[in-house]
Amino acid sequence: MTSADVFYGIGDGLYWLFENTLEPIGDYFWMTVLLAGFVMFGYWMKRQADFNKQAENDPNQIK
Repeated sequence: MTSADVFYGIGDGLYWLFENTLEPIGDYFWMTVLLAGFVMFGYWMKRQADFNKQAENDPNQIK
């Protein structure tokens, strides 16, 4: 067995994986990831606003 056989085997396996998993999914996976990113960013901004409001009301914080 040569190194070329190993690399061709890896390439064939990845090609099979791509054809049988990513192509049938299509754009749904990426749309889901994008939507989840927007939701997580909104949650992060809401938490940040809450922390800023809490910091404004706390006179004993270190600045």
